[in-house]
Amino acid sequence: MPVRLTDQLFTTTAPRFQADWARQRRTAADILHRLQGQEGIVLADQVGMGKTYVALAVAVSQILATPERSQVVVFVPPAVAEKWIREWKKFSESLLPAGIGIRCVEHPIRSGEAFLKKLDDQPDDRDHLIVLTHTALTMPLKDTFIQLALLHHATRYVRDGSALRERIAKWSTGAKGLFPNPRFTTDHVARLLDTPPSKWRDTWRRMTGEYLPDDPVPASVEEAVRDIPLHELHAAVDALPIRSSIDIEKRLRHARRLLGEATQAVWRWILSSIKLELPLLIVDEAHRLKNPGTQISKLFGSRSDGSDAGVLHGIFRRMLFLTATPFELGHAELIQVLSRMGAVRALAPPTPLSLGERLKDLEKVLTQAQASAIIFDYAWGRLRPEDITVFDTWGPEVAAPHNLSAAAREAWQHAQLAVEARHAMHDALRPWIIRHERPRRRTYRPGAAIAPNWNRVPGGLPIPESAALPFLLAARAQSIALDHKSTRPLFAYGIASSYEAFARLGGGHAENVRDSDSADNDKKNSEASGISTPSTLEAVDWYRKEIDDALVEPSVREAHPKVQATVEKAVALWQAGEKCLIFCWFVRTGEAVEHALSRRLDHLIMELASKALATTSTDDSRRELERIADRLFRRDASPYERIRQRLLEALLEDAGRHEDVLELVVDAAMRHLRTPGYLVRYTHLHIGITDDEVWAGVQGENPYRIVLLDRWRHFAQRLAQARNQIEPVNQDDERDSEFARIRAALLGAHSEDDQAAGRGGSLHAVRRAHGGTRADVRERVIAMFNTPFAPELLVASSVMGEGIDLHQECRFVILPLIYGHLSKRHWPARTALG
Repeated sequence: MPVRLTDQLFTTTAPRFQADWARQRRTAADILHRLQGQEGIVLADQVGMGKTYVALAVAVSQILATPERSQVVVFVPPAVAEKWIREWKKFSESLLPAGIGIRCVEHPIRSGEAFLKKLDDQPDDRDHLIVLTHTALTMPLKDTFIQLALLHHATRYVRDGSALRERIAKWSTGAKGLFPNPRFTTDHVARLLDTPPSKWRDTWRRMTGEYLPDDPVPASVEEAVRDIPLHELHAAVDALPIRSSIDIEKRLRHARRLLGEATQAVWRWILSSIKLELPLLIVDEAHRLKNPGTQISKLFGSRSDGSDAGVLHGIFRRMLFLTATPFELGHAELIQVLSRMGAVRALAPPTPLSLGERLKDLEKVLTQAQASAIIFDYAWGRLRPEDITVFDTWGPEVAAPHNLSAAAREAWQHAQLAVEARHAMHDALRPWIIRHERPRRRTYRPGAAIAPNWNRVPGGLPIPESAALPFLLAARAQSIALDHKSTRPLFAYGIASSYEAFARLGGGHAENVRDSDSADNDKKNSEASGISTPSTLEAVDWYRKEIDDALVEPSVREAHPKVQATVEKAVALWQAGEKCLIFCWFVRTGEAVEHALSRRLDHLIMELASKALATTSTDDSRRELERIADRLFRRDASPYERIRQRLLEALLEDAGRHEDVLELVVDAAMRHLRTPGYLVRYTHLHIGITDDEVWAGVQGENPYRIVLLDRWRHFAQRLAQARNQIEPVNQDDERDSEFARIRAALLGAHSEDDQAAGRGGSLHAVRRAHGGTRADVRERVIAMFNTPFAPELLVASSVMGEGIDLHQECRFVILPLIYGHLSKRHWPARTALG
């Protein structure tokens, strides 16, 4: 590991981020220093403190520390893999000099074979930062070239090997053959099997004319396969049919299954036998390593023949773990997480005590601190009211007064012991964990604060009399389910979120309960796994039926207290020109909020338009708005050209005189200005409104005194900065830049799915994105939300939490936090508005 932070990192950045960047640089330097003498360290800064940038600064320092530019692996959950690549682009564009030549993978690595191929690249071509998903190394082998390479080795130096290879080739008939890939025909497979895999790249080009960018079989696989037994794979090949018959399809299906099982077994063996040496592994969301029985934890265990255990063991020299929740883990779980660092290569020189011995000492200190706190808590509970006041003079080293009662004296002593044990615990944890807590920059308010008539009384959102019955019935049903020890009764969870979520959860539906886009094998204890069907209990069924009856009227279902309050608050923010991010825990709640928001917003726009235009119906208002938009913003209309020219002149300098930046911002502004939502808020709307009045509205002469031009100027400056930071090294740099990502989103993003692309470029103020939304569409929605344009109200799930840069355009977040109990007449979900 390098001793110090690289001097290639800029020391300054934008003024509003300077203090944070200075702290992140100091933290990265501290990590590099500590890693000189220990296996790894945990960076446990609070969410939003920039752990990603600290990790990237450490990674860059490592990559630049050696002339051959080493490779660093970032091991991440699948849901945030793309976010890491985006963050790298922003980091490299803003904090590294152009032309430094550090390359990150273009897309996350999601399979073991792709990972080994990246490590097999030549130094001049390799990517230095490899983003690898948690599930990649446990995925089954799908690469046909590597499957064939295993068969090549399984049929070498064996009796009748030539005949076996001919049999494999015979049944390789394209899409319906042994390998469901039309490129791998009988002739192609026969020639590959008769050629060493190291020459397949040239062989394939001569056969097909197709140029493969890399050797199709990594050298590490070739090396590992020579040292493992292949008898099971050989047996599977030997079981292939020799000649055709009436039931050949059935026989081939059986042969494919046997061959697939044998191939996967060999592949797991190979992965756990790969001999590599890499300098650094960065593990995101490292708290997932707390359970030794999970697939991800087994990757760090001792190597085991014939399984994927230990794939990461003995490869890396050091490890950096990232988590925002180290102290939410139990002591044993924290020790388990730290023990995964035992997978590093042996330290040189070795430490006086092994990692296991040091962690055992740490566990003793943690246990002692916990025991001291429990004993003190018990002693404090025995105090009488008259004993309390004497503790005003208490101090860690203050002797107990002589006139104390026995109970108070005991509590006094145990308080001092607890503090002493806590200090010892902090000292013991300090070498392993670095944590910073963010300064108070936001105002967090309880659920009731979302209401416009909030009287600053703390507590949840009140439930009105008209809506009380379903909540009271759900509370009773929850109590009964708990009394019968039913698994994870979800009555309170559902109804506390929305009536739609209750209808889903209370009925025992197991699918799509909580919004998530994690891979199946990345969700060991999912919400769905804990759901029980309460229909086995007659009393619970009765309450469920009564709740359904109480919600039968659409007007009642649409008046859910939290959904209604959330909608009203979000609409008020929209009307004031603010963006708002609304997180929803359950899929159905997000859907309900989106629909309610869209209806409420559409109604409000028509209401404001009707008042301004003196129309008597929604249809009349809509027609008048369309006439105004057509008159002022039709591309061949002179008002359109005059407004556009004014914008071009006003934004030219802010766009850094980049023509593409200027055109992008101006065109987006013109598209949005013609929408009803902009006209009713940002102009003094009337039937004969002129382009001069529209321009005046852009400059702040509107009902809400919002200066749109200032927002667009700041945005043009941000885009120009991103445009200036594009690294002119190869033709893909502009396409992969942060500027290009925003530009693609604003232009609607070219996509194979035209419908999805259209949605990505939608001008509607309300959008929803969740785990079920296609990943590329989610990325465009995030990019659009980080501009001053639509969407302005984003309904999102927890999987969207990463990558939404709230410091750019959005100042308000509504966080529905679900608690599993219903309190009397008050909303259990504490909606925090910041």
